Parts: sequence; structure tokens; C-alpha cells
Amino acid sequence: MYETFLYNPQTGIKFDKLDSIQMQEAIKDPSSILWLDIQDIDDNDIDILTGVFNIHPLTIEDFIMVNARPKVENFKDYLFLIMFSLECSKNNCDKKIKMGEMDFCLGKNFLVTSHNDIMPALAINKERLRKDSPIIKNGADFLLYALTDSLVDSYFPVIHDFDDSVDQMSDELFKDPTNNTLKKIYILKNEIIHLRRTIGPQADVMSLLARGDYSQITPANSIYFRNIYDSLIRINDIVGTSRDIITGAMEAYVSVVSNRLNEIMKTLTVITTIMMPLTLIASIYGMNFKHMPELEHKFGYPAVILTMSLITISMLIYFKRRKWL
Repeated sequence: MYETFLYNPQTGIKFDKLDSIQMQEAIKDPSSILWLDIQDIDDNDIDILTGVFNIHPLTIEDFIMVNARPKVENFKDYLFLIMFSLECSKNNCDKKIKMGEMDFCLGKNFLVTSHNDIMPALAINKERLRKDSPIIKNGADFLLYALTDSLVDSYFPVIHDFDDSVDQMSDELFKDPTNNTLKKIYILKNEIIHLRRTIGPQADVMSLLARGDYSQITPANSIYFRNIYDSLIRINDIVGTSRDIITGAMEAYVSVVSNRLNEIMKTLTVITTIMMPLTLIASIYGMNFKHMPELEHKFGYPAVILTMSLITISMLIYFKRRKWL
């Protein structure tokens, strides 16, 4: 399934879906700019990519397969770029960050985008085009900038939510840490690893585009990619700070739990020390005195069992309320 957006200075922007022949004619006209957006690539889309845009088989493989890292590759007729989107999702009341891959092929007068998930960054720019935005009129490379800029801008609310989750975890850690706190720390630790692996390489990719080393990006438009690079560096700094907090939280959790265990052991040691002389005396004499009223009592034994049970239950309740169990 695909959409096409064709701009020509004489006819303006056309939103009609073009077939392969119309797309081939469009990219032959140097004054035209074509944007092909593919979602859930299929065999028909692959035929268009190879037949119309002369996309290399290795790039087709990257379109089809899921890639782990952002990258940029320069081919004869186009520039291939892999970026990722970030989105917060909720699963079992725990916030998790979902990542979606977006692939770009930038030619002199065309841009091909491919993705499996719905991309809000693309929807925003499609709506801009329908409102006669000039983002496609300034060239295919400027359209690439607009799409990647919207993609990176969508990171900020996700990163800020993640940063808030780290702060909440830190507050919980020093107030009342539980096993659930440890679970949150491990979840955040895994998320921060994925973020570091994604955001850092994307900053490197934007740095390469901003240098103007690629013929598909004009010097006038390469400077715009510096803005995206600066945004990714800011995000990477926020992620780095959160990473340090999470790393310290693991050590702090162990310390807090150890201190709590020491307090529990101190209390139990005091109780045990008090009971030791009493137990010693009872064990020496065996509690077998001649004048013990309870020995002849009819319900003496059940009463002792009941008392022992009540003491055990009371101690369990006390330990539970003190969160020792």
C-alpha cells in the first residue's frame, strides 16, 4: 500500500495515486519532485522500487528486514537512510518505549519512505502538504529534513515521560522500596539501553548529512540537518543523565535493602537475647514442678496450644505490618 505526492512548479501539488509509468515519467522531469510513501511493503511495491527508482537489491532487503541500528549508505542514484520513531505504550501498568523503523531513499528529485507502523511524523507532513506547505517545493532533500525533523521532535515528549518515570522511581526508592521497585529499575535499565543504541547512532547519521558530503543534499539545505543533530545531542544528554540515575539506583536499592535488613536483625536479636535466659531456666528445670496448677487442668494442653498459635499469628501480623515479610 502506498501514497504519492507529486509537485511541479507549473501544476502545483498532486495527491492522486500514481502508477509505475506515471512515477517513471515524473522522476524524468528534473523540475518535478515525487514523494512515494510505502506502508507494509509487498511484491508490487518492490517491483516499483526496482523498476522505477532503480533501488539496489541490498536496499530492498533492508526495506523488508527489520534493522537494529540507524545508518546511512550512499548509492549511485540515491541516498539510503534508516531512522527510528519512539512511542510510549502501556503494558501491565508499566510504561514501555516502542520503536518503529522508517527507511528513506533520497534521489535528486524523489524521496521514498517505507515503514510498517503508522508514523505520526509522516501524517503531520502529509497534512502540511494538503495545506500547500512549501516543504516539498524546496527540494526532495528539504522534504527529507522536514520528515526527520518531525520524527525527532516527537522524541521529546517520550523522553520527558521516561525522565519523569526515572524521577518517580528514585522517589519511591528512598521512601518505601519494594520488589516492585526493583522490577521498575530493571525495566528502565533495559529501556535506557535501547535508547542509547538508537539515539546515539542517529546523531552520527545526522552529523554526516549536515556535513554536505552527499550530492543528493544541496549545500543550502544541509545546514538544516544541523538542527536535527543538535536536538539529538540534547536528547542524548537527557538519556545519559537518566542512565546515570538508574545505575546509581541499582546500588542504592541494595544499600537501602541491606540497611533495612540490619534494622530487622537488630530487633530480632534484642528479642532473642531477652528470651535466652528464660529459655535456659525453663530448659534446666524442665517446668516439671510439683505444684503447677496447669498440670492437672482439664483444658491445660489445648489452652497452651492455642496460646502458642495466637503468639505465632500475632508475631506474623506484626512482622507484616513492619514490612519485614
